[in-house]
Parts: sequence; structure tokens; C-alpha cells
Amino acid sequence: MPFTLEEFKILSEKTLLFIFILKKDGTITSCNNRCSVLFPFCKNEIEGKYITDFILDEDADTFKHLVSNLANENHTTNKSFSFPLGKKGITSIKFDFTLHQDLIYATGIDTTEEHKEHKALLTISKLTKTGAWYFNPKNNETYWPKGCCEIKESNLSTLLNSNNNFYPKESKIRVKNYLQRIISDKKTHECIEKITTEKGNEKWVKIIGKPVIYKEEVIQVNGTITDVTDRHNYIEKLKHSEETKHLALKGIQSGLFDYHIKKNEVFYSSDFKKMLGLPLNQDFVPEKEFIKMIHPDDQEKMLKRRSENFKEKGNYYYNFYRIKVLNKGYRHYEIYGFKRKNTKGEVIRMIGNLIDVHQKKKNEKIIAENKNRLQAMVNNGFAYMALLSTKGKILMTDEKSIEIIKRDFNVDPTKVACRFIDVTPLNLKNSFAHEFNEALKGNIVKKEVERITHKGNLQWLEAKYTPIFDQNKKPNSVLVSFHDITEQKLAEIAIKESHIKEQELNSLKTNILSNFSHEIRTPLNGIMTVSKLLLEEEKPEEREKLIEYLEESKDRLLGTINNLSNFSEIEAIKNNLNVKEHDINYTTETSYREYKHIAEAKNLSYKLELDPTSPKVKIDQILFRSALNNIIHNAIKYTNKGGIIIKIKTKKSKNNVYISITDTGIGIDQDNLKKIFDPFMQESIGLSRKYEGTGIGLSLSKRYIEILDGQIKVTSKIGKGTRFNIIIPKCL
Repeated sequence: MPFTLEEFKILSEKTLLFIFILKKDGTITSCNNRCSVLFPFCKNEIEGKYITDFILDEDADTFKHLVSNLANENHTTNKSFSFPLGKKGITSIKFDFTLHQDLIYATGIDTTEEHKEHKALLTISKLTKTGAWYFNPKNNETYWPKGCCEIKESNLSTLLNSNNNFYPKESKIRVKNYLQRIISDKKTHECIEKITTEKGNEKWVKIIGKPVIYKEEVIQVNGTITDVTDRHNYIEKLKHSEETKHLALKGIQSGLFDYHIKKNEVFYSSDFKKMLGLPLNQDFVPEKEFIKMIHPDDQEKMLKRRSENFKEKGNYYYNFYRIKVLNKGYRHYEIYGFKRKNTKGEVIRMIGNLIDVHQKKKNEKIIAENKNRLQAMVNNGFAYMALLSTKGKILMTDEKSIEIIKRDFNVDPTKVACRFIDVTPLNLKNSFAHEFNEALKGNIVKKEVERITHKGNLQWLEAKYTPIFDQNKKPNSVLVSFHDITEQKLAEIAIKESHIKEQELNSLKTNILSNFSHEIRTPLNGIMTVSKLLLEEEKPEEREKLIEYLEESKDRLLGTINNLSNFSEIEAIKNNLNVKEHDINYTTETSYREYKHIAEAKNLSYKLELDPTSPKVKIDQILFRSALNNIIHNAIKYTNKGGIIIKIKTKKSKNNVYISITDTGIGIDQDNLKKIFDPFMQESIGLSRKYEGTGIGLSLSKRYIEILDGQIKVTSKIGKGTRFNIIIPKCL
């Protein structure tokens, strides 16, 4: 039968269990009196407070994770949590948690003294000579369990003290500082200390301490103490023999030595004695005898370096000098050693070996020479480079040059010995021999060369032949480097072209002044002359002819002024276009008829061929006709025999209409053909010109056609005639 409410209340208060009822956020709603021992810092009621405020910091996140698992996965679980009890230390409670109707029911038992765990810890301590301890900073007490007492060789099963009498006097201050550092840093620390047991034995122990933190304050330090005496003594015994062994292994291929400073004697291995020609029956060689074997030029420097090294901190020794070897003369040696010092820091012994580095020194000389060669290549930093022997063979070259040689000559100069002249372009071979021989004489030679790259681009290079000298200042190789000067050459060409352009502009300026002077002065003179004749002439038929001449001069002057006006008002024309859809046949025929009488007056054949499809175009008719009129007028002007034919074709094009104006006139040479659309240019210009005009008509025509999104092209042959092609987009 179930408990009554009164019975359950009595049981919950008399039991040794810790009973809580919590909300899911950890708020305590109820607990039994047994729980009060867990809250020594809280004098008031604990209901309504969070249980996470009373457990260790590291357990707070664990509790939150537990609540989440209860809600999402299980309705029951168990977990241990630790509560700080101030001077009483820390107690651990193992709880069973049950979630029911959004409340957590927890029942716990005290597991601080777990018998089995305690037994296991004692066993581990005995096997590993390790003991666990803790320090309470609140009351300054350190608890040393049985394992620690065995290390101390104490008869006590446990030891609780506040004076650190576990350590000798000289260690107490260091241990105290060690504990303070753990508390202040809130981090785990370790140290090795020497202790004296109650039996008077000295031991070396390794101490590790870890802080226990509650609300960011260290409330306890847990730690271990391990007896490392055997290990410490073993290391001390082996230190000397390990050093000797290490150096002896190095000395197998060189000269092992043992130098006793106070005795002023040096011990050498038997093989090294034989090599130096020393007596084999003599174990130690006096230092004076040893110094006599050193090259006279090196003795003073060797002693100075040794003296300076002995004064330095540390135990490692290094020196170098030449020693006389039996039947081989002097050879280079490097000396590596380990110094033994007394308590005053004085060197009392040195063990080491002498390593024969004679071949190394010879190699260093070769490396130094190669370094000079490589340095020359690096310093020059050219586009291409090759280091050549005095015979012209490639010693080394850059990656770009290797790629070119592989591609053009199918040879890898890094794998196959080859001469530079055999893997160079023809235009460079012609001058290579001369420049190379000059470099072998010690001269630096420069040469500009032109090449076509494999992509078809023109490249200008400045070839530089630089002699590389050996220690006797004689050329032992030649560095051929190529600097890309393409941009420089193009700039020079551009400058030349600009000078030519400047001269042309000056000439053009003169021509413009000459043209306009003639084109304006001629009609003005005609107007003035005819006007004067009109005043004097009385015959009606003569007056009528004079009036016709006057009209011609007036029209010519007006046309010149209109052309100038139109040329200067291109931007205004662009902004005032009247673009409409027009029949290109009709528009072209209108211009054709306008000039028919002029062609007939010169007895020229004058024809028009229309496109049968009558294509439509969107143009400003006035602007288009002005452009077309200029071209037709020019064709008639420069044609004396033959004729002019105007054709309109679509050429099966879906997008464009093509209008061609072909004449059999004087033609245009290639130089002037490039400038035909430049303003103020004519096929004949200056005072000796054969044709009248300002020379801006074709320039205007090109600009007008381009404004209408079209193109104008020209082809011509001297004495054969000229063809202008106008391309205008169709209406789609």
C-alpha cells in the first residue's frame, strides 16, 4: 500500500538520501533537511535558487546537458556532482534523476569515500610510487594520504599538516610559491623537488598540482607526488657516458679526443695518432706538442678562439684550423666538443672530435666561383640568359631559354651538352662569334637583335656578353643575357613617326593656307572683276554672260564657306539628325541626276545600276546625299577619260546595303590612300595643283556616313581609277 503524506514526510527527513525537486532550469522547489549540509555558504532558504550555484564550475555545464537529455531522450538517468563544503573540502553525491510533469525528482547518496576506488588508488600508488594529495587554501592544510606517507617513509597512514614539513627547509619556500602560482594562474603546474625522508634518505619527487575552481576561485588544489629518485640517479650516471658515446660515434670517421685542461694533456684515438704520426705507446699528448702540429698561420687565431669560447656560457665548443697530417701536408679540420665545467663555471675537461673538412674547403672554393656566376645572373635579371664555358658550351641557363631550345631544336641543354651557337636563331649566329670572342678578351659587349617569336610577334632584344673572372682575373666563362627592349624600340619608332607627323602637319598647315587662299581669293577676284565689267558693259547679251560668271564665282565661294562651316559643326549635326526610312534607290538616283550634266560636259560615260529589291534604309537624307554628292563630284573631277558607274547592291546580305562609286580617273597612290579621309588633303596640293577644292569633302563624307552607323572604304590604282564603297545598314 502507498505511503501516506505524513509517512513520506517522516521518511524523507530521516533518510540519509539527499532529495531534491527541481524545475527544468535547475531551480530548487523543494528538498529535505539532509540537503542542508551541501549549502554551508547559504544561511537562508535555498528554495527558488539554482542548484548550479552550489556545484563545482566544471559540473554546471554537465547538469545543463543532463536536463537536455532528460527532456529529449530519457525520463530517468543518474550522475555524480561535487559540492564545495569550505574547510571540510569537497563532497561528491551520486543522484538518480527522474523527469515527471516538467519537474525533476532527484535522490542522491554520498559517494565521497568509495571503498573500491580508494583501494585502487592505494594499489596504483604502491606500484608506481605515486601518491595523491590535496591542498585547501581556505585553511592552508595539505592532506597527504597513505601513498604519500610511504614515499616520505613515515609510519603514519595519513598526514594532515599546514606547515609543509613534508619538505626540507630549503624546499619549503619553493613549494609554497609553487602552490601560490597554481592558485593565481588557475592552471595545472608541475615541478621536481628533493625531499628528506624521516629515515634520513634523500629522494627526488615529481609534483603535479591541478586547481579546483568554484565561481572562478580556486577552492582546492588536487595533485600527485611521484618518486623519481631512481630515474634521476640513472640519468646522472649516464650523462657522462652518453656524451662520450655520442662524440665517439662521430669520431669514428675523424679524430676523437679527450682534453684534460688541468693536466694540459690531449688524448687521441689510435687511428688518429697514426694519421698524425704520433707515437702509439703514448696515451696522452702534451698540448705544446699538439700546437706544433697546427699550421703556423692558424696557431694564434686558434688559441684566441678557444680562449673566447671557454669564457662563453653553455657547454658546446667549436674551432677550426689546419693540422699537419703524415705524408699529406696540412689539411683543414673543424673541431666540435662538449665542455665540462666545475661549480665556478671553469672548463675542466673537453671531449670532442676533429672532422677532416679539407675536401669541403676545396668544394667551397668551387662553390664560391659558381656563386659569382650565379650572382651575375641574378643581378642582371634579363629576359633570357645563358652561362657559357670558354668553348661556348652551355653551363646553365634559365627556364624560359630551356623551353625555347626544347621547342625549336628538340634539345634539353640541362641533360645534353650543347653549344650555344647550335641552338640560336640564324640572325644571332652571324654576330655571336665576334661578340663571344670579345668577351673572352675581358670586354663587355652589347648588341641589339630582332627576332620573331613563335606567336609571330616582333621582339627586340639587347644581347649583353659579360665575362666572368676567376681568382686570377682571367675569364673562365661568359654570361650571355638578353634584355627585352621591345617597348623602348616601339617608343623610339613612335617618336620618329611623331616627328614625321609633325612635318606633315606643318606641310598640311602650309597647304591649307595655300588652298583656302586660292579657293577664297579666286571667286572673290572673279566677283570683283565681273562686278567692275558689269558697271561698264552696256550690251545686254554681254551683261547676261557676265551675270552667269558672277553667279558661278558666288556659288564657288559659298560652297567653300559651307564646307568649312559643316566641318566645324559635326557635333551639332549629330544632335540634330532627322532619321527616316528611305528608298536607297530613289535617294541615290537623285544625287546621280544632279551631276549628270557635269559628266556629260566632260564627255564621260555616266551610269547608274539600281538594286531590283529597292532596299530600305534609315538615314538622314540630307546628310547622306551630302556625303554621296562629295564622292560623285570627286569622281567626275578627277576623271578625264572613261566614265563613272554607280551601283546599288545588297550582295545577298541580310543586314547591309552596298553603294559603290567607281571611276577611271587618275587614281591615288598608296601613301596618300592612307590619308585620303584626312581633312584638307588632295591628290595634288600646293601652288602646282591641277584641281580646285579645299580637300575636306571626303573627310566630311566619311564623318557623315559614320554618323549614320555606316562605313566607307576605298581602293585605288594610279592611272587606273578609284572605287569608293559605302555600307549602310538595312531596315530589318
